[in-house]
Amino acid sequence: MTRAVRNLQLARKANKADAKYSLRIILEARRYGVPISAAFTFIEKESNFRNVFGHDPTSSIPNSWKGTKVTKKKYQYYKSRRGRYGMQGVGPAQLTWYEYQDAADLKGGCWKPKYNIRVAMQVLGSHYRTQGSIGKAFQKYNGSGPAAYAYARDAVERQKKWHKRLT
Repeated sequence: MTRAVRNLQLARKANKADAKYSLRIILEARRYGVPISAAFTFIEKESNFRNVFGHDPTSSIPNSWKGTKVTKKKYQYYKSRRGRYGMQGVGPAQLTWYEYQDAADLKGGCWKPKYNIRVAMQVLGSHYRTQGSIGKAFQKYNGSGPAAYAYARDAVERQKKWHKRLT
């Protein structure tokens, strides 16, 4: 079976679990060496497979936009304010750090799921290689301290469920 056929089979399985962007997640995970079950876990945890703004406690976007769909126009408004009013999670991967958002913009737009997911998988893949385990990669992506440890523990448990769904 070719890799393309296998990718489509995996995407169909993921779609049955209400995962959006399934084929994109698989392609980017493979591109950057992220276990596919970990990639689905990550996007599920960050946005439940939605292209939305986060709920970070900043005033860079109106409160009414938090949790709503990211559009180019809204994103440009946010980006013009983030340096002064704080960074906000953006898109399926909830890219929050400005350098990640800018990297997605250089690829074609942080508000576009394709590039948002690509940058997230690039970063997560790098953490996976340097940290030696996907749990530590999840933790590093999320930050440090007790909240990051809890995030990683939850992600590792969810990954087991994704692995089961996809195999």
